[in-house]
Amino acid sequence: MKAKAIATFFAAVVAVTACQPQTSTVAPSAPDCTVPRIAAAYQRMPAPQRPADVPPRPSLLPTPELTDQEAASVGDCMRPRLVALARASGDLRLIGSGEWRRFSSQFYSSEHGRYLEVAGNAAAAGFLEFEDGAPLPVGAVVTKRSYRVLQSGAVVIDPQFAIERMPKGYDDRVGDWKFTLISATGAIVGESRGRDGDKVEFCVECHKSAWRQDFLFFIPPPYRAKG
Repeated sequence: MKAKAIATFFAAVVAVTACQPQTSTVAPSAPDCTVPRIAAAYQRMPAPQRPADVPPRPSLLPTPELTDQEAASVGDCMRPRLVALARASGDLRLIGSGEWRRFSSQFYSSEHGRYLEVAGNAAAAGFLEFEDGAPLPVGAVVTKRSYRVLQSGAVVIDPQFAIERMPKGYDDRVGDWKFTLISATGAIVGESRGRDGDKVEFCVECHKSAWRQDFLFFIPPPYRAKG
């Protein structure tokens, strides 16, 4: 599963965020999860000049950019809410996901305006070898939590994804990975090869391109946790 070309790797890094849905319903966060710098600048603007306070959409609305320190601080504030939503989903695989090892060193920005954190269960520990690792075993689960920053500096929950290695024959299009999407309100939107599977088919189509690396996309190098 070793990556043979740097260009292939960086294409995969870009593609990981392309696997995200382009529309979602966001749930309001508690008022303490804000970015003070952005919030202060927003309040200084005359009201008629303030942009609409909705989730950013690249090329349509500006995406507030955070420093790594800000992204990590907001992530610490949002993580308990994201973990609680995973539990509330009723998905038995994710009830204990708050205790899983984090594969990213902190929340980091994606090209779609989300800030992501990647974690996995014990069976997925080999993910930390990234491009140089062996295929992950049956039962490995990797989850991706995310939040967005509004134009006002307020922070909202975004959808979460889980990917699980299933027994051979589950879905040979993508190495028998199962994809699950959890909405910003904790509801399971769909599961590949399962209920409402059509709603996560975009995940399958995207991950097909990563067949050289176990159909997985990896975290940008600056944000990888140490193995």
